[in-house]
Amino acid sequence: MTAVADPQGVSDHEIHIKYEDQEKINQFARYNSKLLELKEELVEKNKEMQNLNDALQDIDELELSEDSFPFQLGEVYVEMSADQAKEMIDTYKDKLNKEISGLQGKSGELETLMKGLKSELYGKFGSAINLEYD
Repeated sequence: MTAVADPQGVSDHEIHIKYEDQEKINQFARYNSKLLELKEELVEKNKEMQNLNDALQDIDELELSEDSFPFQLGEVYVEMSADQAKEMIDTYKDKLNKEISGLQGKSGELETLMKGLKSELYGKFGSAINLEYD
């Protein structure tokens, strides 16, 4: 069996990975794992935001026919006026928007770090390494 050389003149059998390079590869994998977790959390937060927007729309549609609305606080439902319910939903939306912004910021930071590691490792190993994270 003969080893085929890549354009840089290094065969698959001649690749030697230093400890520092392996640490960088491992760091990339950790960042990738964390990024996937953050993206899943963002999907959940966006679903929550959509539910809150739907609730506001429902309150607006029912406001003329209902005096009070059941509002869930934990495991208990509390009767509230339309204005009180809208205020509570707006409070939850503000909190959720802050959480979403924080998650997006963390995701952006991780992607930047990953791009740096990726370009460094591809520069060193070329096509002998695969660091795709999407």
